[in-house]
Amino acid sequence: MAPAAGTTAQTPKRGGTVAVAALAPREPPCLNVLISPCKDANLPIYAILYGAFELGPDYVRRPRLVSDVDFTRKPPFTLTYHIRPEARWSDGTLVTARDFVFTYQARLKYPASEDDPHKTRILRVREVDAKTVRVVLRSRFFAWREALFDVVLPEHALRGENLEKIWTDNINNPKTGKPIGSGPFLLESWERGRQLTFVRNPRYWGAHSAYLDRIVLRFPPLLFDPDVADLFRKRNADIIELDFTEELVSELRRVPGIKLFFPPDAPGWEHLDIRSGPGGHPALRNKLVRRALAYGIDRVEIVRALFGAIGAELKPLDSAVFRSTNRFYRPNWSIYRYRPAEARRLLERARCRRGGDGIYSCAGERLSLRFVVRGAAARRVQTLELVQKQLRQAGVEVVPSYTTGLGHNQVLESGAFDVTLFAWFGPGAEGGGIKDLYGCGGQQNYMGYCQRLVTSDLDQSDRILDAGQRARVLNRADAQLARDMPTIPLFELRSVAAVRSNVRNFVPNSLDPTWNAEDWWLER
Repeated sequence: MAPAAGTTAQTPKRGGTVAVAALAPREPPCLNVLISPCKDANLPIYAILYGAFELGPDYVRRPRLVSDVDFTRKPPFTLTYHIRPEARWSDGTLVTARDFVFTYQARLKYPASEDDPHKTRILRVREVDAKTVRVVLRSRFFAWREALFDVVLPEHALRGENLEKIWTDNINNPKTGKPIGSGPFLLESWERGRQLTFVRNPRYWGAHSAYLDRIVLRFPPLLFDPDVADLFRKRNADIIELDFTEELVSELRRVPGIKLFFPPDAPGWEHLDIRSGPGGHPALRNKLVRRALAYGIDRVEIVRALFGAIGAELKPLDSAVFRSTNRFYRPNWSIYRYRPAEARRLLERARCRRGGDGIYSCAGERLSLRFVVRGAAARRVQTLELVQKQLRQAGVEVVPSYTTGLGHNQVLESGAFDVTLFAWFGPGAEGGGIKDLYGCGGQQNYMGYCQRLVTSDLDQSDRILDAGQRARVLNRADAQLARDMPTIPLFELRSVAAVRSNVRNFVPNSLDPTWNAEDWWLER
């Protein structure tokens, strides 16, 4: 692991404790990874229990418990997992194919949901040899890296146990009472209402054992304090990650001895959806008018206005499919930069006529667009104010309408809007759901957009096992989306991670802050 930004290559020191402020997620009722609501708590258990793959800060899955996975391109579609020879549990027992088979059987009995892919996508799982397991799929399934074996359970410790009753207060071997795990840390203790304490796994099989002695994950109310910066001053936290606001950044920068990181906030991005179907302004059915909107919005100015406190040269999001940190990201939307003159030219090509007040009319109807915004958060109010001002220069009037969450959903489902501003969390090429957003008749396609080739590509992408091949198909669809303009990606949401400056090698990952915790060390 290379040193994080702002660090220099030094010899890591062993020992010490780092406290991570867990302002979100909240404390779970138990630690059983099979049972709701415990499994839904999204705690950083991956430092204790590894899965077949890990998710890095670029949202790309890389082998963790496995060294490689072979897959077939013709039926029967099989995945052959090659478990790392050195992978073992903290009691010295090797991680084997039996653990994978046991995990699969446990997921069948306690599926995460009715459409849990272990239940719906797998035909059978069998042990080939001690370090090889073969999975036969019912059909091709692109999300196998993240959806299958995200956590692998210790068969030798849990065999014969009531899996509904395990790990209420711990993650241990019920037969011995000792902590168990496959990652660099083990769960030492849980003080309910206060904190979880992870201790170094002395038999960790990775490149090196953890440098730290302990990681403490602290929960409210222990952390309750209206002054977030005071968590550092009172030494209640060494690492904390929160949603980005300029006020928070300004406050944290006044605290001595901390570093700030600004990772994208999970796969979350703000965008504008344009209603080209019934219920929207009739002019929006014309591709030229939709492109005019894209040229009439200065996305660079919006990003700078919202995230100027970061102090870096941030760019708008130029893909409706991949996040910018993904290695498959292609800036297919980068042609759309602020050119109000080009926006007006396109409107005139669409036979729109400019009125005396500077606003165009198309087919006799004034180009006054209802922009429906989900909530009135400061970020969205500022975004819409900028869009309103920018589009005015292009000859388009913006009429804002702020809605509540439930009210916004009702508007989207009715189609009674022209343009809507909100954020997507979760749907994306990294985790699927793209066909639902942009495919003909997609469950979350509120735009009324339907393009046969795009839908075909998105449908095909759901059945491609190879990540590179799938990315090529998705980027082809994204390029067509950029030409058709049913949506306008604006920017990725940001978080701020504040880290005490003597904590070395921290690499921010908003989906799992402890993803590389074995590399952390304290400079003393």
